[in-house]
Amino acid sequence: MYNLVIIDDEESIVKGLKEHVSWLKIGFQVVATFSSSQAALLYCETKPVDVILTDIRMPFISGLDFIALLQEKLQNPPLFCIMSAYDDFSYAQKAIKLGVKSYLLKPASITEIEETFLGIKNELSGNNDEKEIREGYLFEKEGTLNPLIKKAIVIINKRTEDCSLKMISHELGINISYLSRLFRDETGMNFLEYVQKVKMNIAINMLTCGKGYTNLDIAIALGYSDKQNFIRTFKNLKGITPHEYRKNYEKQKKS
Repeated sequence: MYNLVIIDDEESIVKGLKEHVSWLKIGFQVVATFSSSQAALLYCETKPVDVILTDIRMPFISGLDFIALLQEKLQNPPLFCIMSAYDDFSYAQKAIKLGVKSYLLKPASITEIEETFLGIKNELSGNNDEKEIREGYLFEKEGTLNPLIKKAIVIINKRTEDCSLKMISHELGINISYLSRLFRDETGMNFLEYVQKVKMNIAINMLTCGKGYTNLDIAIALGYSDKQNFIRTFKNLKGITPHEYRKNYEKQKKS
């Protein structure tokens, strides 16, 4: 899970980014938001931050000047992504010189933002799918996985809420029965068992991140038909309800 800071002087944009982008699902935790670069500067100098998503035109210090300042001050600066309403070549040119990873134009779609940050996550992880596989590889198994199963796992991790054996077999261009057998042979569990484990990992992250996600929020993010279905599945797999899990986690954290 990578730490993300969002900077924008429009409160509605910050709120929309926090509430509508599936940050946890794609591997990011929003640790702080700021309405000005000046306010964000001290935080980013003293706290661990992996990525900063910032606007350009803001009061006191522009987003580009903020990036330059932070790069000058920090030995290992975070990665930067710009989201701006200004499609100005001079801005883009300066952003490229500063090594900004992406320049999104407002209004950017949720899909575009999530795809951009999946790319940033891959770069942070070593720019390869092996990290994606290790993060989702919830069973212990030595040796090398079949390349088809590696690809299947990457798809599961990126599209957990709506992936299916049929969809993945079609995407990989192989027979569904063959993929099902291969998945069990390689992983020691069937496809649905694996997807459920990945979903439970994401659910636990959402329950314990301190952002107050409700059972309905988590159910929607994971593609469950309703919150009761999610609660029932969670209890079957973990032995306690999501509410009890969060309560136990918070109690352990305080002790």
